[in-house]
Amino acid sequence: MGNIQQNHVPCEEQLYDTTWRLEMYDNETITLKYPATIRFEKSGRISGFSGCNQYFGKSELTSTTISFGPIGSTRKYCMGPQGDLERKLFTMFHGTKWWNFDEEGHLQIFDDEHRLIFSKEQ
Repeated sequence: MGNIQQNHVPCEEQLYDTTWRLEMYDNETITLKYPATIRFEKSGRISGFSGCNQYFGKSELTSTTISFGPIGSTRKYCMGPQGDLERKLFTMFHGTKWWNFDEEGHLQIFDDEHRLIFSKEQ
């Protein structure tokens, strides 16, 4: 048998420098004109769009958890689906959550009650 070299990349490395677009909240498909996003940087910074406002904050990643620090955002007021989604996202982006990739490579962020599913933006 020959020497097989594997290029293993830790899971959390696959999160960085990629914009992830929110596809589902729990079992509800998200179909906003301007989709919600999240982006992770190696420095621990996160940023994105909530469906209503730009947001930013800090996070700490392990191979299975994300701990979110305080989230700041612009202050545009949104009603309807955009405002509802923003409130749900900011509730999820609080404290420690679990994360993984599903079989199709979607990013899942979840806790005992809710699940967010993101796909890589092309």
